[in-house]
Amino acid sequence: MAGPAPVSGLRAVHVVVPARNEEQLIGRCLDALSDARTALRAERPTLEVRVTVVLDGCADGTAAIVRRADAVDALHVTELTPGGARAAGVRRVGDLASDLDGGQVWVACTDADSVVPVGWLADQVQCAEEGVVCRVGTVHPELGPAERRLHLGWLARHSHADGHVHVHGANLGFTLAAYEQAGGFAPLDCGEDVDLVRRIRAAGLPVRSTGHDPVRTSARRSSRVRGGFADYLATLAVDLARAT
Repeated sequence: MAGPAPVSGLRAVHVVVPARNEEQLIGRCLDALSDARTALRAERPTLEVRVTVVLDGCADGTAAIVRRADAVDALHVTELTPGGARAAGVRRVGDLASDLDGGQVWVACTDADSVVPVGWLADQVQCAEEGVVCRVGTVHPELGPAERRLHLGWLARHSHADGHVHVHGANLGFTLAAYEQAGGFAPLDCGEDVDLVRRIRAAGLPVRSTGHDPVRTSARRSSRVRGGFADYLATLAVDLARAT
């Protein structure tokens, strides 16, 4: 199947952030996205840049924090799977950008417990302008000095070089056209990011795995979903302790 043509004339960048009861962390996430948006607009002032937070059954103060944020749209959904929440966010992007071709719309994904670097959006746009239709980035869990063993264990298992094999929903981007061609996020409890990238690759579309601009993400061990990132860190900590 022929893939979308390389991106030319990118018109819009939309960030999708799923959130469920993240009042403790989403403020810093939105602040970082605001900085990244400002940096991108300074380089490319004609680009439309929007952020959509998918409020998934939030029962805390997350929605109030989102309402106070500048240039952030809120989408309320109820108890979806993580994959379903991401898919709902991208559907909203499709509605907001319905007047544009899918190849002119870049969707950047991160998580509410994560902090993107200031150049994050600019790097994604650069990838798009070089013909990439899916950018797969890396993450760094926020581990303190007392967790040095876990930090070293993480680094030993996760390459941050270009061409790495990892996929993280907290640092992912794609054109709307590539997303739709691949069938979108499946409504999975976890692994929806890995599944989507696998299908984009299977379609023969140009994917770039980059170590540039890693995203900082929460190192909490209390998992929101079974088999998710927090479960992985908790299991890694146990395995490392047993090995000593």
